[in-house]
Amino acid sequence: MPERFVKTVALIHRLLSWTFAVVGLIFLFAPNGTVRFINAAGALFRIFPPAAESDLQFWLSLGFGYMVLVTILAAQIAADPRRHRPLMPILAAGKLASSLTCVLFFLFSRPTFLYLLNALVDGSIVLIVLGCYAWLGILEHASHRTAPPSGHVATLLRLVTDTMVPQDGSFEVGGQAARLDDVVWRYFGQLHALGTVGLTVILYVVEYAPYLCGPRRRRFSRLSAADRERALGGWETSRWPLRRQLLNGLKLAITLHAYDSRTAEAAIGYDGCYLREKLLAGPNAELHRARLGL
Repeated sequence: MPERFVKTVALIHRLLSWTFAVVGLIFLFAPNGTVRFINAAGALFRIFPPAAESDLQFWLSLGFGYMVLVTILAAQIAADPRRHRPLMPILAAGKLASSLTCVLFFLFSRPTFLYLLNALVDGSIVLIVLGCYAWLGILEHASHRTAPPSGHVATLLRLVTDTMVPQDGSFEVGGQAARLDDVVWRYFGQLHALGTVGLTVILYVVEYAPYLCGPRRRRFSRLSAADRERALGGWETSRWPLRRQLLNGLKLAITLHAYDSRTAEAAIGYDGCYLREKLLAGPNAELHRARLGL
C-alpha cells in the first residue's frame, strides 16, 4: 500500500481529532456563547430564526461525552490507519446520527441555522471518513491482487467460470478442474493495480442482477446450474450495451485461458505448431530460429 496515502489518511484524522477536542471544550465552557455566535452568523442570511439558549446542563454533559469519544476514535485511527481502519465506520456512524437528527430537527422542530450548519458539517465528516475507509480498502485489496480470491468473491468467480466452461461441456475438463478461477484472478491482477477490484465489482453485479433481469428473483449464487446459464445468456442478448460489454470482457478473459490448455488444444485439433510455422516463414525467420534454438 503506498505510504503517502496512509500518511494522508492519518493527517486527516489527526486534524479531525484536534478539531473535535477544541470544539468539545468550546461546547463545555461556552455553550450559550456558541449558540449566540452561530445565531449571529445565521442572521446574515435573514431567513433563519435564532436557536434558543438553555441553562440545562444535562444535554451538555452528554454532548461533551460524545465529543470525547469521537476525539479518541479519530486519534486512534490517526495513530495507525491500516490497523484501526475498522474504527472508521464507527466514527462515521456517530457523525451520521448527529447529522441526521439535526436534519430532522431543522425540518420538524425549528429551522435554525444551528441545525443546518451541524447537519452539513457532520455530514461532510461522514463522507470524508467513509471515503478514507473505502480508499484504504481498495489500496489494501490492490496490494494483494495476485493472491487467490477468498470468501464470497471466490465462490462467485468459480460459479461464473464453471458456467462458461462447464465440466464435460465442449472440453472434457471444466473450469473448476482447470482452476480457471485462480488463473483469471491473477490475469486481472496483472492487467492493472485495481484489476481485481474491477473484477470483484463485476462479479457482484452478476450476483445481484437476477433480481432485476431474471430468470429468477434470487442471487446468482443461489440459482441452479441451468438458471445460471440462462442468466449469463441474458447478458449476451441484453438491450443494454454496457451489460453486454461487461459480460463480453469477462467471457473473453475466461475463454482465452480455457483454450490455453493441452486438453482444449486436443479437443479442437490444434497441435501448437501453426504459429511457429508462420513465424519461421515470415520476414523475421532468422530471429525466431535463433530464439527457438533451431
